[in-house]
Order: sequence, then C-alpha cells, then structure tokens
Amino acid sequence: MKRLLRSGLIVLPALLATEVRSQPRPPRTTSAPVVTAPAPSTPDGFSPGLKTDPTTVLAEPETPKPAYLARVSPAPFGVPIMRITNDPGLPTTPVRGTWGTDARHVYSKQQPWNADETLISIENRGASGSPTPLILDGVTYRPKYAPCPNYKLWDYRWHPSRAHAHEQINVDQSGTELMWYDVDACRKTRSWPLPIAADYGIGSGEGNPSNDGRFMLIAGTTQIYVVDMDPKPPFAAYPNHRIGPALDVSNCGLPSCKIDWAGMSASGKYAVVSLPGEDNLRVFDVDPVTLALSPHAMPASSFRCHGTPAAGYLYSLGHADVAVNPFDDNEDVIVGQDECHLIGQTRGGTVISHVMMARLRDGRITALTDPSNEAYAHHISMRSIDRPGWAYVDYFQEDGKRFSDEVVAVKLDGSKAVQRFAHKHSVFDKCYRCESHPAPSPDGRRILFASNWAEHCGSGCGSTADIKDYLIDARAPLPHGARDVPGGRRRASR
Repeated sequence: MKRLLRSGLIVLPALLATEVRSQPRPPRTTSAPVVTAPAPSTPDGFSPGLKTDPTTVLAEPETPKPAYLARVSPAPFGVPIMRITNDPGLPTTPVRGTWGTDARHVYSKQQPWNADETLISIENRGASGSPTPLILDGVTYRPKYAPCPNYKLWDYRWHPSRAHAHEQINVDQSGTELMWYDVDACRKTRSWPLPIAADYGIGSGEGNPSNDGRFMLIAGTTQIYVVDMDPKPPFAAYPNHRIGPALDVSNCGLPSCKIDWAGMSASGKYAVVSLPGEDNLRVFDVDPVTLALSPHAMPASSFRCHGTPAAGYLYSLGHADVAVNPFDDNEDVIVGQDECHLIGQTRGGTVISHVMMARLRDGRITALTDPSNEAYAHHISMRSIDRPGWAYVDYFQEDGKRFSDEVVAVKLDGSKAVQRFAHKHSVFDKCYRCESHPAPSPDGRRILFASNWAEHCGSGCGSTADIKDYLIDARAPLPHGARDVPGGRRRASR
C-alpha cells in the first residue's frame, strides 16, 4: 500500500507562473456578520448531526457525481459536499483560463487553505488546464487569482500565521532559494539563499514549517539543516539570516538511507526524517541556540520495528503527519498508518490498529482506532492546526468494514472517538492523482478531498480520468439572516 509517486510531486507546476493575471485585484473588504440568535451547533462549531459512532459499518450508497458548486448532502452522513472545480474545457471565470482534467489540491500534508481561510490553492492540470496553480475564493470557491508573473513557485506552503495570511513559503525549482511571497501583492517579502540545495523543495514535498511558521527543515540528498525564518530575541530579527549547520544522515544503519521526506515537528523542537522501505522515522533534536541537529535518543523500552533507539528511530508510520497533542501537554507527536504490519497484535500493552500515534520525545505509541473489522487506513493529515487534537484520515474501500472509503477525524486522546464525514467514490488503482488525500482547513470544519467519482456512483459516474476537488462542509449552519464572511466562522473554542 505504498505511494505510487513521491507524495508531494508536482509535474512542472511553474510552467504557467509567468502568465499575467487576468484582471486587477480589487481592494480587500470585509463586512461584519449579522448578529442573530445562534444556530444549533456543537461547542466547537461543528454541525450537531455528525455521525460519531465508531462501531457501525456504513454501506456506501450509489451516489451520482455532484454538479459544479452544487451543494448536496449524500447519505448516510448527510454532511454537505460541494464540487469546487469545474468540468474540463470550461472557462475558469472570472480568471482567464480553462479548467483541466486534473483540478485538485496537492496533498494531504499540504494545507490548501491560507491561515485565515479566505483563499484556497489548487492545481489545474491535465488536458486544457490553465492557469496552474489556481487560487480560489475561500467563501464562494470560484477562481480568484492566477499565478503572479514574477513568482518562481515550485514547492510551496501557505504561511500558517494569520499575520502572514497572504504569504506562501516556497523553495524554487533549483533548490537554492527559500522565500516568503505575498500572492495578493505579487511581492517577495523574505528570501534566504540556501547553502545546500534542497532535494525537491520543502522536505521532498511532504515537509512543513513549525506551526508558528518560524522554523523550516531543508533536506538535501544526504544532509539536513534548519532555517530560522523569523528569529526572535535574543537573536537578531530578519533580515538576519539564521541557518544551522548541516547534518549528514547518510549513515543511518539501515539498508537504505535515502531521505524519503523530512520536516519540522509542529513545535519546532524536533526534526523528523522518513527513510524509504517501510516509512522508518528518525527524530533529531534541534539545538535552540545553534540550530545544530543531533539524533534524539529514545528509551530502550520504546518499540520500533527497524533501527535503534539511540539513533532516534520511532515506530514505522506511513503517510504520516506531525502535530502537538493537547491531551498530552502539547507533546510533539506523529500520526500515520501502521507500517510495522502488526495490526491486531499487542506491543507494550497496546493493540496495534491501522492508525497509530507515536510521541517524539520517547517513542511511546498509542492506537487511535480499534482494528476490529477496520478498513485499511490510507492518508493522514494534521493540517487543522487551529483545531489540535484530531487526525484526519481516509480509508481504502473494503465494503463490509468500518470506515470503508470514508473520510473521518480521529481524536488523539486514545479514546478512539471519531467524526465521520463522507465517502470518497474514487477509483485510484494505478492513479496517484486519483487518491483522495483529504486535507482539513485550519479550523478542521471543512475538508478537501480529490475524486474521479467513479465508484459507487450508479448511473451518474464520472470519468476515471477526470479528477476534481470536493469540499466537505461540517460547519454548523449559519444563524438565519447571517452573512458568510472570510474567516467569520472561526470560534474561540477548539
């Protein structure tokens, strides 16, 4: 159950980056929402009708492909879904261009939404697709921006801070420049020449900065190093360039030491490197003064299926993503699919499930789901950084099993609590881009997933070659008469 391609791979994403935008940008305006009696909702702003029973098998009904921007609520979940990318060959109005056959977000570990959820970045590829990437309005979901003409974008992430909501963090195609770029003003705001060229951008397409947007791990072919992109006292602020020394990780003690992907932990305290084969994870300490990296020794009692505790090896986890766990004093954790292949077996008192969590400090593992009659977990996303404590997971289709072909959220407290949102309806055998790669918004209440809608679709199936993005909207209904405004649905509770 491996990736068919490197998960962050983008085929020539910058070909159209020099295309001039179709129209001048209007000034940004916001209006206050109408204050009325609140609509029914859960304390964290989710619809109260979400299915949360983790034990029930929910059969996937024959559901026709939704029309573009048509809000539907398929059974058995009843959660609204909307297709937000249009049919091939149609215009990307109001931006000048044409929808392609492959119009979807990048990957589950790459946040499509910007920090205040007013913008969504997708790719518009395949036959006739142009421009790409394409930025959508975060409220209407219609195209808003084409690429800036002077932006050398290649492997990019939205800056996670609302203070930099219109900026992306990008490594250019040569791997020699790290930058911040404002996609609204079409202006580079910060830049760092990289002393060792990145091997495919930000952690081989799967890394992320720390949750505050300060620290970035850069991985070459054999070396890793940390960039402090926003130094704080006692260090001189940017434009001071604070880059740590490189660490060679080519002598890893395993048959293959090639870096598969690399990234910062959510807190910025650790670096994580995944090695190929069975997604063997290593943890490194980051010296807060020098930014030097060193293997983080694990307790000898911690469990792993490859590597040694002294070298910082963890339990092997596939398609994994990092987070802080609010149910464990905000400890750094990583969540992924079991890659030690021990489903149902017990290790250290833990029954291994399809979705496992490992604590970076000491390698302690926690099963987040019950493996009994559970379908095979696929991708995991922890990009809902404003809603810590939940992992978003999609599952392979295994009719008759729990969570078959579903998108769910799993709680990190070990209770095995879930929220169940939708079926994916995608046929992805030998088609990497047909994999759904669910990615939640920062507040976790909306989720993007890709699908060709060619499975369990009755007489309304899509073409297997036509891949589109679908948005799950699990937010509570707006109060009667309220207006939807950018970022207006955020709540203080989490």
